[in-house]
Amino acid sequence: MLDWITQILQRRWERFCRTPFGCLVGLFVGRMFHGGGEPGTEELDLGIGVTLILLAMPGVLVSLLMFEKYGTLIRYLRGQKAFDPFTATAPDEYFFIVLSMVVTGAAALWRWDALFLDRRDYMNLVPLPISLRRIFFGNLLAIVALAGLLTFVVNAGSLVLYPIAVVGSQSSFLVLAQFTMGHALAVFTASVFSFFAVLAMIGVLISFLPFGTFRKVSMFARFLIGIVLLVLLASSFTVPYQLTTLSVAEAHRVAVLPPISFLGVARTVWGRGSDWFTAAMFRSALSALAIAIITAMTAYAVSFRRLFVRIPEMTDAGPLPRIPRSFAPLAGLHRNMFREASESAGYYFAARTLLRSDGHFQIVLGFAALGLVAAAETLSSTPHVRFLFQGHWPSQAFLSLPFILSYCVVMGIRLAFEIPADLRANWVFRFLVDPEQHGARAVARRVLLLFSLPWLAPLTFLATLKFWGWTTALLHTSILIGSTVVLVEVLLIRFRKLPFTCSYPPFQSHSALIFVGYLFGFFCFTDYLPQMEHWALFDAWLTLWFIPLLGLILAGVLQYRKQMLEMDKHLIFEETRASGF
Repeated sequence: MLDWITQILQRRWERFCRTPFGCLVGLFVGRMFHGGGEPGTEELDLGIGVTLILLAMPGVLVSLLMFEKYGTLIRYLRGQKAFDPFTATAPDEYFFIVLSMVVTGAAALWRWDALFLDRRDYMNLVPLPISLRRIFFGNLLAIVALAGLLTFVVNAGSLVLYPIAVVGSQSSFLVLAQFTMGHALAVFTASVFSFFAVLAMIGVLISFLPFGTFRKVSMFARFLIGIVLLVLLASSFTVPYQLTTLSVAEAHRVAVLPPISFLGVARTVWGRGSDWFTAAMFRSALSALAIAIITAMTAYAVSFRRLFVRIPEMTDAGPLPRIPRSFAPLAGLHRNMFREASESAGYYFAARTLLRSDGHFQIVLGFAALGLVAAAETLSSTPHVRFLFQGHWPSQAFLSLPFILSYCVVMGIRLAFEIPADLRANWVFRFLVDPEQHGARAVARRVLLLFSLPWLAPLTFLATLKFWGWTTALLHTSILIGSTVVLVEVLLIRFRKLPFTCSYPPFQSHSALIFVGYLFGFFCFTDYLPQMEHWALFDAWLTLWFIPLLGLILAGVLQYRKQMLEMDKHLIFEETRASGF
């Protein structure tokens, strides 16, 4: 019977895909995964299969960890004889709700520009005998299909593994089914809410702002939404505990807000919705979901015609306004810091690509948002925040803040270097730059330093000066500058390509080790160095130990470069498996 129903549905789906409207929907779904056609939006095309696997991995990995936490043997060793899965798993259920919202919202932010039609769609579809209404409903159906696909993929792993980990040892299949249904409805509704909330934000901005203004505001809107998602993910470890410390009135006011309110969906299905508190959470979750969907659909309908018919009149613009070179704050420094014309051309190309390409600038903003959230988490983990700015010397938490921001910004720019802007334009540098006497590392070094230190070092100096005086401010800022310079040299140890001009690096078997290395570098740079600085500031002369320490690392980097083969020093424009990251 099931096979017969599946065959009927498959035949109907294939028949629908062969219709003109089905082909149109398939076109819109495909462009949402592979990006739009606007200049400057070239992105890393991972393919649909790899993309879906990456979206499903967080839920799968976290669910596997739950087998150790809720295993029968672990509960026996802990002496937990009575186990109520519907009560004991509330903090973990909240974490899965937050995780589904964050991953789905991040995927919607990633495809922000692809949700609405662009110039390429206009040029290809307008000459065809397709009405504007059919284009509207085709793209709308594609958006709904994308929302459903993301919702299912993001939560597919936890939907199967998490209930088995928690109640798989129970003898009653009804308990397993009830727990699975409550978990599925909670995370599915949370994912749908997150996707349509992002879509509503896009539609509202397009409806009320001119397109040129929207292009410039949308990047910062994505940045703020990304910060909200990261803060939401960071709060998932503390919110369940904080709810237990609130009064009844305060808990009622907080629990009706997403994502806490989506716990009411799970508890209602689990048979715990008889009390007024859970019923209010359930109603608030459904209301938030309905508001997000209605707002998104209304804003999409209002903005679609206004945007689509005016596409030919719109001019291309980058995410940031153009600043004349004469008014640039570092214009004088730029004119005098390069000896060769090819290095100067490479620097201006890299800097302008980083600021005018949505894809590259979005990567940098994403890492900057990650740094801001990590810095805020460091401050919030301090027992008494006011003690950060008291005492004779800065605390370790205060000293680590600029190190966190520096590492995240530098790593974001370094990763953006690997994504080509347009390979059809790199012939200019192939002709201009000598492969044996190139300045690729000098160009990358100056971009990394000039996009991080000119704003971070003065802020660090002024903040330290306000609370601890000139000596501490000079020492702290000097250590930050020296550490950042060493970090840049380490990241560029094998760098031999002009930023944004080389093909994508191939996936290698040791890519996981590289990721672990960068994660280890984060802890060393943001924890061990501030800890050493905090110890050294008790006596200003002890900070001189940083000179041989950083100098030794630089000497090791220079010695490694000298021992490299000559073939590994030549400039490349086509990435190979042996060239590495």
